[in-house]
Amino acid sequence: MKNKIFSLFFLVLIVSCALESKFGLPNDEEINTELIGTWLDIKTNETLLIKKNNEMSYKLIPNDSTELISYSKKIKGFNILNMVTNGNGVKTNSFFGFELRNDTLEFSEVNKDLKKTDFNSQAELIKFFNENIDKKEFFINPTIVIRE
Repeated sequence: MKNKIFSLFFLVLIVSCALESKFGLPNDEEINTELIGTWLDIKTNETLLIKKNNEMSYKLIPNDSTELISYSKKIKGFNILNMVTNGNGVKTNSFFGFELRNDTLEFSEVNKDLKKTDFNSQAELIKFFNENIDKKEFFINPTIVIRE
């Protein structure tokens, strides 16, 4: 499933086990410039180009495909990537944890199974993260990529 999730992530299909919501996390942190560059999954040969969109967001470009806007948020010391998709006029936010170590980037889905009900506000989404982010099963299906 790891390769499937990675491929879906890079093909911007985002049809995975990651938590989704119509609400996003606050976009109030500057980008981490260490994420900028081209990342490669040596198992699948899929690449992801991460570019600066502006001071607060990134452009993710998988395999020279459609651009996806994303931003990061740190919660209780954990890095969260909030990916925004627009399909049929509906904005959806998908959430992934990430950790950067030298030229290695590990990202994991935020487990949607921990969500009991739909979020009715950004405040409820933030509360969910604060109450669950320390749980062992919060981040699932880790994928490791290397800087190209």
